[in-house]
Amino acid sequence: MIITFLTLVLSSTPTGAEAIAPNLVESDGSAWMTWIEPVNKEKNIIALKCAKFENGAWGDAHLVVQGNNLFANWADFPEMGVAKDGTLFVTWPQQSGPGTYAYDIAVARSDDKGETWSLMGTLNDDRVLGEHGFVSLVPEGDSGVRAFWLDGRAMTGDGHMGEGGGDMQLRTTIIDDKVQKSELLDDRVCECCQTDAVVAEGEAVVIYRDRSDTEIRDISVTALGRDSMNIFADQWKIEGCPVNGPSMDVMGETFVAAWYTAPENNSAVYVTFSETPIKISDSILGRVDVLVVGKNKATVCWVEPNGETASVMLIDVFKDGTIKNKRTVAKVSPSRSSGFPRLAKVNGGILVAWTDLEREVGISTNFFPN
Repeated sequence: MIITFLTLVLSSTPTGAEAIAPNLVESDGSAWMTWIEPVNKEKNIIALKCAKFENGAWGDAHLVVQGNNLFANWADFPEMGVAKDGTLFVTWPQQSGPGTYAYDIAVARSDDKGETWSLMGTLNDDRVLGEHGFVSLVPEGDSGVRAFWLDGRAMTGDGHMGEGGGDMQLRTTIIDDKVQKSELLDDRVCECCQTDAVVAEGEAVVIYRDRSDTEIRDISVTALGRDSMNIFADQWKIEGCPVNGPSMDVMGETFVAAWYTAPENNSAVYVTFSETPIKISDSILGRVDVLVVGKNKATVCWVEPNGETASVMLIDVFKDGTIKNKRTVAKVSPSRSSGFPRLAKVNGGILVAWTDLEREVGISTNFFPN
């Protein structure tokens, strides 16, 4: 393995103190970031905001919504989707009842590049006071997006983390001028691992952590009208959800997936180009994101323990198994508070966002030029 350390081009981030849960989505060579930050701690008022990274700099922050019913979570964060015509959609977890994990997925739309937002109701079309979240959005049609999410409508009691009865589902729908009726994709999936989605050959495809009747929780992909397919048979048998979802990306004919697994306590982060998985780390933390950055080449991000702290790591992986340019992006907390670092391709390089170790800083971003 070749290890190099690159000079980073820093960019001022438009987030406030104690901001958490950064998420990135690519948009014609630029990127949008969503996040949440406290407004009034005494009244538990939280703001969901967004900003655009373009031509090497961040624009102003725009308020999507604020209130005391946003479900602030280190792992289930807001998601933005950009339609082909530039219409923006944002989803976020919103409390629906007194239970710890009683929340819906709220939806908002912007037709003016994020300046103003209109509420559209909820993504989930049930009224069960249960867990709904871990959304992925990809463009579909001219002015809409397809949504994938985990849906707890069939669960009873406190079904989170495998407790109670019933199973977590994977569902999908279209959001355009309204939220369409949802459809079931998989009736038994892991309860709280993130999903990810891409458009491959014109078809929206989702990757997620599946769950068998014997509690094998490996990574699968599926699409509307298709059977699910296992990425690789890790055979990780675990009684509760590890809260560690997969990531995937596609560019042209190059497809890549990355995920965390720990069968028999052998933790690892893997990458695959639809062939034999390539191990890139023994990290016990995982929290992966991946981008295709060239033909048969991917850049992977994950969190690796480092004594009393942890590190956000980047590495380049090639389809032939070659691994190059391992570098440390930043020091972060090893606890859940550091959340999940995110990646996006932008003109000239890669944008990385993470929850900063210094909470007064909130969220940091760095730009790695090509």
